[in-house]
Amino acid sequence: MILLAAGVVLTAALHLVAAVPSLKERLKASVGSKAYGALFGLGSIIGLFVVVIGWHSSGLVAIYDPPVWGRYANFLLTLVAFICLGIFLFRGSLRQKLRFPMAFATIFWSAGHLLSNGDLASLILFGAFLAYGLLHIIIGILNGVRPSPEVRSGHDLLSILAGIALYGVMAQLHGALIGVQVLELT
Repeated sequence: MILLAAGVVLTAALHLVAAVPSLKERLKASVGSKAYGALFGLGSIIGLFVVVIGWHSSGLVAIYDPPVWGRYANFLLTLVAFICLGIFLFRGSLRQKLRFPMAFATIFWSAGHLLSNGDLASLILFGAFLAYGLLHIIIGILNGVRPSPEVRSGHDLLSILAGIALYGVMAQLHGALIGVQVLELT
């Protein structure tokens, strides 16, 4: 569980840098823009790797019984999360309105999974990422973070369609990637 927690803290701390533009710019200035991008990418991959290894090495320790309806709420909240991810990936006006679509995606994804899982590893992973998403929005608002002002025509529809498509793909691959089958199409 310690490895899982360390991976979550590393990943969250690294991504909170984006919510503090002055810190991000200082880091870019000290190492260079290209090196910053490479180091951020490498740190993200290492953080994700540590999270995955930590998750798979964690035993099942029950903490609470999730509600019976939690599984269905998770399906809906995760769909909303993937739509927010689609909004993050495209440059439509929805991105301007949500302002922090990736943080909202993280919050919905985490909340859904907390409603359908009641074990310690899930509480560490999803609880910490839920807190990270909320913290990212709060710090971002306090620092005046806004998405790129560029808005492209048609990207709102594309973002929603991409989010729904990614949700469908992940629903099918969840068993192979995560080890828990959530949906079976026969």
